[in-house]
Amino acid sequence: MTASIIIVAILAIVIVIKEFYSSESTKKFIENEQKKTILEIQKIQESEIRKVVTPIQLQAYERLVLFLERMTPNNLVLRCYQAGMTTQLLKDVMIQNIRDEFEHNLSQQLYISSQAWAYIKNAKEDMINIINSIQAKEGETMTPTAFAGTLFELLAGKESQIELAQDFLKEEIQKRFQ
Repeated sequence: MTASIIIVAILAIVIVIKEFYSSESTKKFIENEQKKTILEIQKIQESEIRKVVTPIQLQAYERLVLFLERMTPNNLVLRCYQAGMTTQLLKDVMIQNIRDEFEHNLSQQLYISSQAWAYIKNAKEDMINIINSIQAKEGETMTPTAFAGTLFELLAGKESQIELAQDFLKEEIQKRFQ
């Protein structure tokens, strides 16, 4: 009888151990399957997010390149100058135009790198500083035409902050979508 009790006890222990390992492997299997499913869902979500965000990012780069282009002296003077303006008024209108366009594009910084946004801000500030410095040196003695000519001369033949920003944006967008 004691031998049969020992055999039954051993069998019970074997069954308990077998069930324990069986339930542990089942748990691990289920956990692994859950992890796989979660990863698949995350991949699908990332793909869907890219489908939405990518066009927005492209649009941000386009808008910022356009902002920089509109800030170049040729385009800025052509857009802002009106016959009969004083030099002070031309300067003020140009600076206000730059600031308005910058504010209009502030939200685009969400879709570009911090470094790219720094280039944009530097280009804006540099152009405003150049416009102000011409006015400060020459005062009201300069005509609006001479003012525009001086602006063109100052930036002719040298790489401006605007061009640096444009080049950086182009490089960054190419890297992102390669």
